[in-house]
Amino acid sequence: MKKNIYLAQINVAYSDRLAYIPYAAGCIAAYAWNDPEIKENFNLGDILFLREKVDEAIKRIKDPFIVGFSCYIWNMEYNRTLAEMIKKEYPECLIVFGGHNIPFNTEVLENSPFVDALIHGEGERCFVDYVKAAQKNDFSSLKNISYRANGKIIPATEDKGCLALDNLPSPYATGVFDKMMADYPLIDFQATLETNRGCPYSCAFCDWCFTEKIRYFPMDKIKKEIEWMSENKISYCYCADANFGISSRDIEVAQFVVDCNKKNGYPQIFKPCYAKNSDENIFEIGKLLNKNGVDKGVTLAYQSMSPTVLENIGRKNLDIDYYSRLNALYSAEGIPTYTELILGLPGETYESFCNGLCGLLEAGQHNSITVYTCQVYCNSPLAQPDYKNKYGIRWERVPLHGIHYPVNFNGVQEYYDVVVETKDMSKEEWVKANMFSVCLQSFHHLGLLRCFAIYSRFEKEISYFDFYNRLLNYIFSDESKYIYKLFNMIKNKTEDTRNSDWCYQNDIFSKVGWYFEEGAFLDMAYNFDALWEDLKDFIYSLGIDREIADSLLEYQKSTIRMPNQEKLVIDSPFDFYNYFENIYKGDYAPLKKQKTRLTIELEKKVDSWAVYAREIIWFGKRRSATICTNPREKIECALLQE
Repeated sequence: MKKNIYLAQINVAYSDRLAYIPYAAGCIAAYAWNDPEIKENFNLGDILFLREKVDEAIKRIKDPFIVGFSCYIWNMEYNRTLAEMIKKEYPECLIVFGGHNIPFNTEVLENSPFVDALIHGEGERCFVDYVKAAQKNDFSSLKNISYRANGKIIPATEDKGCLALDNLPSPYATGVFDKMMADYPLIDFQATLETNRGCPYSCAFCDWCFTEKIRYFPMDKIKKEIEWMSENKISYCYCADANFGISSRDIEVAQFVVDCNKKNGYPQIFKPCYAKNSDENIFEIGKLLNKNGVDKGVTLAYQSMSPTVLENIGRKNLDIDYYSRLNALYSAEGIPTYTELILGLPGETYESFCNGLCGLLEAGQHNSITVYTCQVYCNSPLAQPDYKNKYGIRWERVPLHGIHYPVNFNGVQEYYDVVVETKDMSKEEWVKANMFSVCLQSFHHLGLLRCFAIYSRFEKEISYFDFYNRLLNYIFSDESKYIYKLFNMIKNKTEDTRNSDWCYQNDIFSKVGWYFEEGAFLDMAYNFDALWEDLKDFIYSLGIDREIADSLLEYQKSTIRMPNQEKLVIDSPFDFYNYFENIYKGDYAPLKKQKTRLTIELEKKVDSWAVYAREIIWFGKRRSATICTNPREKIECALLQE
C-alpha cells in the first residue's frame, strides 16, 4: 500500500481571492514523482498553500508518512505550529523543513523537537534522497541534510554539486497544479517563473542563490510554462531569476510573454528582478514590456551610494554618470524606472544615506525610489557572527506587518529581523533616516512637491538634500498642524519595532497595510485641502517669484491624480509641462512664460479611495501613476495665443 506524502508552502494571504501558486513545493513534487521508485511507493497528498486556521489545515492531512515544509519569513511560525500539531496527531510522521529560512546548521532541530530533518540548499534531489532513506530507515549516506537518528542530531555532510536543470520536470506542464486550480476556481492565482538559477554576485545582505554559477533552464521548458500561465489566465507572473536580462536570450523570453499576452490576454503583468548592472539587454526588455503594457518598470538597483558601504557588502554599482544617461534614455522612451536602496547596511551614516537618496535625484531618478530596511536572512553573510561583530550590527525582531494584504495570520504571528543600528549609525539616526526617506518618497516620487523641489534645485540653487531637510524640519515645527500629526504617528511607529504593526492602515483605503511613504501619500491626498494649507508657508519660504510660485502651486496640485477623474484640462501662464519634461530627459531649458493648456485623458478611471489605493499606489507607483503627466496617459500640450 502506498504511503502518503504532503507538502506545505503557505502563502502570504493577500486576500481570500488572491494567492501565489506554491511553486517551490511544486518543483519538489514534479521532481519526486518523476522518480519511478517514489511513484511506485508514495502518493502525493495535498499541497497546502492557504494560510487557514491551523486546526483546519491539519484536517487536510490523513495518515502522513512525511510532511515537507517550505520555510520563509512569512510562514516560519505557522509551519512550526502546524508541524507540532501533526507530530502530536501522527507521532510516526516525519517532518522535513527546507527553504531559505533554514540555516546551514542544526539550530532549527535543536529548537524544534517535532522536526526530524532539515534540507539545506536546493530541495529537489535532497527531498527524494530523504524519502528513499526514510523508506529504508537508513540515513547514513545523505548529503546536505541534517537529521535525527537514535536520539541524536546528525549535522549535514555538505555536497556542493548542483542539480542539472536540463531535464528538470516542470510542475506546471506535468500537471502538479491542475487539481489545485480545479479545487479553487474563485482564487486569482499568481505564478512564479524561473529561467535560471544562481547569481554571480555575493552581496552580504542577500541569501537568494546557493550557487555563483548561473545554470539555465531549457528555453522549450520556459515557453511551455509561460504558455500554461497564459492559458490558465494567470494575471501576474513573477520571474524569480536573480538577474533577469543578464543573458541576451532573456529578450526572447520577454517577447514570448508579450506574444502570449497578445494571444490570450495573460499574463497581464510580468515582473522580473533585473540584472544588477543594467545594459542594452535590459533596455530592450524594458522597452518591449512597456510598449505592450505588461511591465511594472525597470529596476536600476544601487542598494547604497556610499563607496564604503559597497566595499563592506561586496558590491559594485553602475557608474553614476552612466546611470544618469540611462535614466534620461528610459525617460525619453517613456519607460518607468525605479531604484532600490537598503537602509541599515554596514558603513552607512545618516548623512551618506540621505545624500545618496538625493544623489539619485541629481542623476535624474525622479520616478521612483524604493527604500528597504535591511532584513537579516539566516544564510546571508551579514547574519554570521564574525560579520555582525565586525560592523557592530544590531537587529531587532519585528512582528511581520501586512503590507498590501489584511493582517490576518489566523492566530500565528510571523516575525523578521531588521538591522536598526551599526557602529556607524545609531538607532536614533536610523529612525531619522527613515523619516527623511518617507518624506522624500511621499513628496517627491509620489509627487506632492516634486515640481517645487526640481524648480528650486534648478532655479534657486537649493539642493535636494537641503529642500527635503528643510521640509522635514518644517513638518515637525508645529504640533498643531495636520501634517505634524501624520508624520509624528509614522515616527512613533518606526521607533517601536517590538510592538508596532510597522505600517500605515486606514479602512478608507481598504483593510490592507501600506508602506509608510504610501500611507503618508494616501492620507495627504485624502486630506488635500488641509495639506496645502499646512504647506503654504513652506512653499513661500523658498524664495520663488510670487507669480511663478502661485502658478506652480496650481499646476502641482492639478497634476496629482485623484479618484473619479477621467479628463483634465490645466491652464497655466507658464509652460511648466515642457519645462519638467525636458529636465526628466536630461535636457534642461529655462522656464518660458507662455500660456499653455494641458489636456490629459487618463488611462484608467478609479471610482473609490480603496480602488485608487490599489490601482494607483500599489500597482502604479513605480510608473508615477500618482501624477497625471506620467507617460501612460494621453497628453496634449497646446501653446495658447497671448
